[in-house]
Amino acid sequence: LPFGYRFFRAVLNTCLLCGFFYGTGTIYMYYYERRKYWQFGAWLVIVFTVFTIIRFYVNRQFSYLEDASLYYTPDAFSFFIGALITNIGTLLISLLYQFVLSRIRLKQRETALLAEQREAKIQFLRAQMNPHFLFNTLNNIYSLAVVKSEKTAPLVLRLSDLLRYVIYDAQQEQVPLAKAITILEEYIELFQLQYEEQKDITFTYQLPRKGYLIEPLLLIPLVENCFKHSDLAENENGYVHLELLIDEDEMTFSAKNSFNPLQSQKDEQGGVGLENIRRRLALQYPDDHQLTQEKSKDHFCVQLAIPLT
Repeated sequence: LPFGYRFFRAVLNTCLLCGFFYGTGTIYMYYYERRKYWQFGAWLVIVFTVFTIIRFYVNRQFSYLEDASLYYTPDAFSFFIGALITNIGTLLISLLYQFVLSRIRLKQRETALLAEQREAKIQFLRAQMNPHFLFNTLNNIYSLAVVKSEKTAPLVLRLSDLLRYVIYDAQQEQVPLAKAITILEEYIELFQLQYEEQKDITFTYQLPRKGYLIEPLLLIPLVENCFKHSDLAENENGYVHLELLIDEDEMTFSAKNSFNPLQSQKDEQGGVGLENIRRRLALQYPDDHQLTQEKSKDHFCVQLAIPLT
């Protein structure tokens, strides 16, 4: 048989096998993945039969151009068995390929769905945090406005900066750590303005040497808890001590406050702030964070450690 005929037959067989391969894949996706098993089986039998007959007919036509050898004479049965065996092999490979591809697509959909759910939860928790934080701040301003304090105007000015951060910056996926530190300082100054005398509130920190990023509104709830549950208002020796340390791409933030053990209801730590943080940490840093609490007879301390990027 001339080379041109042999080449043409090889190309034709390859095209038929490719058509059968991808045709089987289409049937798998359209019927099997939709749990239409009867239609899947029926169409598979039909396509398999059609392609086997076509390939048998094609190869049989070319066989008439070949000369029978001394030891072997091509017959119809031989060509039918050849088409049958290669089609079965192609069918099995196609089904295996589509099964693996289907598992990969399913995994990708599950991963995408989990990512969407995770992002939705994070956005919900951030949205939950914003009104909680603003509510407490507005309460402070209201208490000063009632007595017509001169500190009301500076408080409103500070609040405008915090509002800008909450409404715009905090909607981003992450914010610069340096910005979060600045906002903490403003929040502390805003809280100090409530009192006639300066309270023992300290915030020591290291300025980051790199442009680290952090989850927005992650540290403010810890400080807010200290202010809420401390005894600054009634205890002249009351305190709130805050510290932020950076060591080898890890940040440790500790918030410690004094409290009155007799005010048990007030000093039940937690609420929206800490619970919110726990859930956000579980989403953002599932296996790479530490949030610990320590309570003694007259002080409470929360410490947070997270990696920095």
